[in-house]
Amino acid sequence: MNFPNLLIVGAAKSGTTSLFNYLSQHPDIFMSSNKEPHFLINKEIGSGRIPNGINDLEKYTELFKDGGSFKFRGEASTMYLQFADASIKNIKKYLCSKTKIIIMLRNPIDRAFSGYHHVRRFNKIENLSFEDAIDICEERYTKNLNITPASRYLNIGLYSKMVSKYLNEFKENVHIIIYDDFILDTNSELQKVYNFLSVEDFEVNIKERFMVGGWQWNNAILKNIFLSKGILKRFIKFVLASSTLRGFIKNVFINSQTSDTDAMQTSTRKNLLKFYHDDIIKLSEIVSLDLKKWLK
Repeated sequence: MNFPNLLIVGAAKSGTTSLFNYLSQHPDIFMSSNKEPHFLINKEIGSGRIPNGINDLEKYTELFKDGGSFKFRGEASTMYLQFADASIKNIKKYLCSKTKIIIMLRNPIDRAFSGYHHVRRFNKIENLSFEDAIDICEERYTKNLNITPASRYLNIGLYSKMVSKYLNEFKENVHIIIYDDFILDTNSELQKVYNFLSVEDFEVNIKERFMVGGWQWNNAILKNIFLSKGILKRFIKFVLASSTLRGFIKNVFINSQTSDTDAMQTSTRKNLLKFYHDDIIKLSEIVSLDLKKWLK
């Protein structure tokens, strides 16, 4: 009972944080306090790659100790999709054979751009333009054993093989959500998830937004201060004991020191469409969904 039986496996930047928070409101579903422990892959890909990742089995099961009375206990490690082989091996090793798996998929071009900006916002390693970053992202990831797999902007969007592996192994225990549909009619997509999990309908607050993108830092120095774990942040936490007040000040600071991101260059989008075209066609066949809108 101290293991999850519900996994949101990715893809990153496809609505997983919102789904995680919506499901955590359901009375039959317990979601771990650490959204992305990545226990099932941490040792395989390198324990230094994922912030807040968990390597220890006891610490992993500790996340679900209060979920024993719930029908489902879940987590949402978004790199489980990208590293399908390792994830599947350890799902079979540690978890129940009927573990429910939710895969969220976004247009891989938009996902790559959103993923790049996410890493640029919250990780000190990214200081390149999007075009330069995608050119070297795989080489950089291979050479730097501490760089986050979220920086593999292109690889994450090659969904067809990843999804196929999950479907081949777990079949009816896999549910797929297309990001566009999730954004267009969140309640309808939540209803499908409830049906998949065989839980009662439950109205959740879908007005709150999570991990909202579309912004960038104006100043690299302030960004590094904000992201640091040094004395300044510990002092602020000591002085401002209220987490609500700290959150308010944090949002004011971010709003005052950031601006909207620029749109993707048209030429870049065209190049990425060529890169992903065949994989999108394959994915469409595998999941029996019309994904032509991704090819425009």
